[in-house]
Amino acid sequence: MALTSDFKDAVQSGKVTRVRIMLKDSLLLSSGGEDFLQMLDYAKDQMPALMDEHDGESFKNPDDWNEEYLNEQMVAVVNNFSKERVDLLVCMVKKLYKPQVTRTQTGTSKSTYSSSNNTSSGLSTVQKAGIAVATVGAVTVVAGLAFRAPIAVPILGGVAVVAGGARYFAGREN
Repeated sequence: MALTSDFKDAVQSGKVTRVRIMLKDSLLLSSGGEDFLQMLDYAKDQMPALMDEHDGESFKNPDDWNEEYLNEQMVAVVNNFSKERVDLLVCMVKKLYKPQVTRTQTGTSKSTYSSSNNTSSGLSTVQKAGIAVATVGAVTVVAGLAFRAPIAVPILGGVAVVAGGARYFAGREN
């Protein structure tokens, strides 16, 4: 993923909401990894208005984190893109989707992500990530329409729904 031309264009055009949505989606898709950090550093360097002051919300303890709370915070970060909330999301994603390093037949290392929630749902981590992205996208569409946000907000939400669906179905094939 890293710095795509779409992301660079959104940053250069000063589209704060679009950049925030792309960043939060990247956070989930890269499980808080290098792609997200690279994108965040680039955006912060180019967009002084990207980061917000924290709105004062008290966050749940790590023992109470789950995918529902992650989804709530993924929605909240679009309107309050504070260092505190971004740090929370990075920690949550890393906890809920822990990296697993395995050796391949050729002896090289391969990182995959598995949910730390041992549920019997039968869904892969890729499918869970797809569901989460699609859910956040759906909420973004509804919120964008309800609050009469610029048309880009519901459109980006729709893109997230499609991307989440594609990720879900890609996880079924693996």
